Amino acid sequence: MDLKVYCEYMRDPIGLDMQNPRFSWSYEGDGTGRSQRAYRILVGETEEQLERGEGTLWDSGMVESSESSCVWYQGKNLQSAKTFDIKVTALLDDGQAVESRITSFTTGLANGEPWEALWIGGPAVERSCFWYRKEFTLEKPVRHAMAFVASPCYYVLTINGKKADTSVLNNAWTDCKKTVLYASYIITDKLSLGDNAFGIECGNGWHNLRESEDGVGWGENLFSAEFLLEYGDGTREWIFSDLNGWYYTTSGPMVKNSIYHGEQYDAGLERPGWDCPGYTMDQSWREVVEHEPMPGIIRSQILEPIRVVKELPVRAVYEAGDGSYTLDFGQNFAGWVRIRISGKAGTRIMLKYAELIHEDYSVNPISLRRARATDIYTLKGGEEEIYEPRFTYHGFRYVQIYGLEERPGADRFTGCVVRSDVCRVGAFSCDNKLLNQLYSNIVWTEGSNLHGLPTDCPQRDERLGWLNDMTVRNECALYNYRLPQLYEKWLQDIRDAQGERTGAITDTAPFIRYGLRPADPVSTSFLLIPWNTYLHYGDVRIIEQNYEAMRRWVGYLKRNSNGYVLRYSQMGDWAAPVSGTDLGSIGSGAVSTITPTVLMGTGYFYYDCVLMAKMARVLGLGEDETFYLEEAGKIREAFQARFYHKDKKYYANNSQAGNTFPMYLGLVPEADRKAVLHQIKDDILKHHMHLTTGNLCSRYIIEVLFQNGEEDLAYELLTQTEYPSWGYMIENGATTIWER
Repeated sequence: MDLKVYCEYMRDPIGLDMQNPRFSWSYEGDGTGRSQRAYRILVGETEEQLERGEGTLWDSGMVESSESSCVWYQGKNLQSAKTFDIKVTALLDDGQAVESRITSFTTGLANGEPWEALWIGGPAVERSCFWYRKEFTLEKPVRHAMAFVASPCYYVLTINGKKADTSVLNNAWTDCKKTVLYASYIITDKLSLGDNAFGIECGNGWHNLRESEDGVGWGENLFSAEFLLEYGDGTREWIFSDLNGWYYTTSGPMVKNSIYHGEQYDAGLERPGWDCPGYTMDQSWREVVEHEPMPGIIRSQILEPIRVVKELPVRAVYEAGDGSYTLDFGQNFAGWVRIRISGKAGTRIMLKYAELIHEDYSVNPISLRRARATDIYTLKGGEEEIYEPRFTYHGFRYVQIYGLEERPGADRFTGCVVRSDVCRVGAFSCDNKLLNQLYSNIVWTEGSNLHGLPTDCPQRDERLGWLNDMTVRNECALYNYRLPQLYEKWLQDIRDAQGERTGAITDTAPFIRYGLRPADPVSTSFLLIPWNTYLHYGDVRIIEQNYEAMRRWVGYLKRNSNGYVLRYSQMGDWAAPVSGTDLGSIGSGAVSTITPTVLMGTGYFYYDCVLMAKMARVLGLGEDETFYLEEAGKIREAFQARFYHKDKKYYANNSQAGNTFPMYLGLVPEADRKAVLHQIKDDILKHHMHLTTGNLCSRYIIEVLFQNGEEDLAYELLTQTEYPSWGYMIENGATTIWER
């Protein structure tokens, strides 16, 4: 039996900026029939101290408790930029003591330490990539060194020509007018006595979405960085990004880069050694200039970084007929292809990514919309070359490759699965092959949409944090991935976009060109994520952090209702099957024609008040709990009066969604529940065992059927293979979930 310890939900996290991190632990191995009686936590500065049973920073003593989640550190003040070790001993009810292996956490800028580095870059010229370098000399050994880099762009940090760590697509996307994240790196083993060099390659990322059609950025590829050197004698030195010794160039191999369109990389323009000491700079290198600081609050990026989490082999290679070849990875996913190739200098290899292919094996870009999703690599010639993107990612199963002189070997290409490196925590299997594939599709879909925030899609020119999607996705996601830190960051994005005067939140967060303010009232994910995270992990802090902002949002909804029925809802039960969707009106998108949007919005207003009452109770806010329960009662009455046809025992237009949502929320009078359930069943049979529900109520209708004794009917819907159904997607080759 093993004890695995987590700090802030992560293993060996780097960059914690709080004074009271939380510890959790889980048991692995045979723990059947046993429970924890007590625990002891030791925190020290060396492993040797903990092995001797000495917690020099904190020794909790043996605490009589079954608690094993979110236990707060209560020791001495934590110094910035230091690594601390943790050891947990759990005493089981049978008297057995189980000890964890020693793990660690590393602080970022703690104790509110100010950010002192300048924001630097080149002048505002239109370039897609900037390269920055600085040389420095170490005259005595370093025992611990860290780097902290803040930038609204994607960048790659190197020390003496070596990448700082295995993360990619740093830093996580935020609205930099409100929040700017810095990432933390331990770089001790990258340094040496004598001359050293820092290198930062800075691409566009999300910040430069004002890019032109050809993917050229707008000269805002800037950064701010702080480096901490702790010497063997205990003294410390800080190196900042400033106007002393930092140089930049825009002449390099990254010709263009775009989140949506892809990269163009010319290996013939590489500058070997540019990020190493002793490099001779030519006239293209210039001194940096100081920029205005980014206006957002600088915060530590305390969430799992994006990494290549899995590598997939090519399943098949097809000839497309025009001299190109198409790779099939057998699975739709988010990431890119790593290529190993050799050839003549100047040869251009073009990779076009897509989820679908035509009959002639050429890729079908229909689901990409305006995103070109194309990487172009130009060979430098000579020995075998390896290329993979730095500043873009794609959603794809197929890749069409142009420029090859002969049929490629499948082993020359690797599918790199790229997402936030969150742990898998759940699994499901049964004896039905289709349901197992459906579950696989669900897991791959969620994983493909974790890139520092939960997005709606990884392939087209969107990839945004839509709150309506997450309203019904977050609970399933929590069962499959460890997401508290990623969700905590995204909730900050939502708060950053919230109206200061009105309290209105936005449809997407970070808030850019898609979605509206105010958000559709179906955006109850803002409340459900704190609540469900609390249910899964006992995490009170996530409720505390968001309570006031959630209260302001619910207050906005109340003010914008007439007699507790909401005045608006843009989307409602979005993206129902074609027969129940308004596809003809300009701007309507996929609004349901059979379920009123305000029914959905008002139902979620009720749900919000119920959730606020529950969270107020957790926080010990009795008056708030009473208030929100009373508000929920008033909404219930208004909802019934507006939408319920008591004589006919159905809601609104008698659609599946219109009846399902009140059933799910518990709004249907107890005496009428069987009758309303019968209406749902009749409509399913009327549509020949198919759903007419959209993104939201497709989740609820299955739960309502299971919860009300209709398991067989729910099972038939889950295993249906004709359109519209999940099985129809699978029968047509889907390995992820389609939007509709």
